[in-house]
Amino acid sequence: MVAHITTAEAKNQLLPGFDVYRYSHLLYHDDLNRDFGVVRLNVEAMKAFSDTVTITQRKSIAEDQAAINRWQAQGGFQENLPFPWWGDATRAKMEYVNYEHFKIATAFELHLKARLLARNFILHEIDAKISGYKTLATEQASRPIGKFEIIAIQPYCFDGKQNYLPGLKDTSLRFSSLTDKPLYRSALGLTDAELDIIRVYRVLRNQIHFPGDPVEMPNLQAFPKPIVEFLIDFINREIVAWSNTLIAQYKMNYRPLVYFN
Repeated sequence: MVAHITTAEAKNQLLPGFDVYRYSHLLYHDDLNRDFGVVRLNVEAMKAFSDTVTITQRKSIAEDQAAINRWQAQGGFQENLPFPWWGDATRAKMEYVNYEHFKIATAFELHLKARLLARNFILHEIDAKISGYKTLATEQASRPIGKFEIIAIQPYCFDGKQNYLPGLKDTSLRFSSLTDKPLYRSALGLTDAELDIIRVYRVLRNQIHFPGDPVEMPNLQAFPKPIVEFLIDFINREIVAWSNTLIAQYKMNYRPLVYFN
């Protein structure tokens, strides 16, 4: 077993494995690996978004809602009109509402972390128990930490099998920090209105633990259009277009993401 040495020393000695990196730590090594990580996070976000009836069956749901609106405008029960019962998509959305919110919130979390990574911030939590990292670990509670701040303390090291960055835990930043802490919010490059809606979905995600417990959603209710229109525009603009630009730039082995029409 080789004692932990710097990656540069391992490379100079041509030790077996000197060019092997722990994957999640490789995200901070260079622009290419960073941007591959960005696309991978966005691809996973798209999988979560695409697994919801809210988004994939939005047209059928909109037709059901339009029928209900017409029924109400014509007098509804007061006029003894038969209720226009929902289709399968609308019933599924209502029955699995907590899972829908869970998947949408998870997709947003992945995308927000992609945005931080693209701006050269660390996604891992910093381990305050390791000598030299306590100050940054404390500051991380209120602000994003740049990868260069971590590397300035200790560059990549080699443990005899692979290279890694000291000071990083296996856990990632809390979703709530990204949506609630001012310095995290300002680092994401989104508007307050967008982040406020994302924050609502983060709160709604917890309803899977407390089903039936009502949650106030003023940001969603105040949106001038059906909230799915915000979701589709955001996904196409912030996730699909951005990821496809990176895929083309680096000629990545990813199929271009498909826009929601």
